[in-house]
Amino acid sequence: MKLLTSILIIFCLSFPGRAWGQQYIGKHKSEVRKMMKENSKELYEDDSSRNPVFNMVKYVDRLQSQTLIYFFSEGDTCQYSKWMCDYSMLNKVVSELNENYQQSADDSWHYTSEGQAFRVTLTTGDWFFTITTKSKEKE
Repeated sequence: MKLLTSILIIFCLSFPGRAWGQQYIGKHKSEVRKMMKENSKELYEDDSSRNPVFNMVKYVDRLQSQTLIYFFSEGDTCQYSKWMCDYSMLNKVVSELNENYQQSADDSWHYTSEGQAFRVTLTTGDWFFTITTKSKEKE
């Protein structure tokens, strides 16, 4: 029973609603790293895989049930993010999206932060779902 309680607590703490709730688009890579370290302690930077095509920073949780990737311009400015999650998190994530943003369609939401409009899109895959956040200007 103690193990089950511990697992439940870890799962609840590992939900990074704050990660996509914080707006990192438009921020410099060093600022994103600093903010992630301060605001999303449940995720850690994973530099085990490098991609020479994309300028990105990847974060994962300890349970390996979610991955958050920030994509940057050549000048190291955050352009967009992708958050991939295990389906066990789907209902919780959709509930959080509905609570925090205006729904535009079945699979997308929008919001404004600091005068800039953003779109959040949910895409389903075979093994996981993805939440993509982009500036509406960049679409």
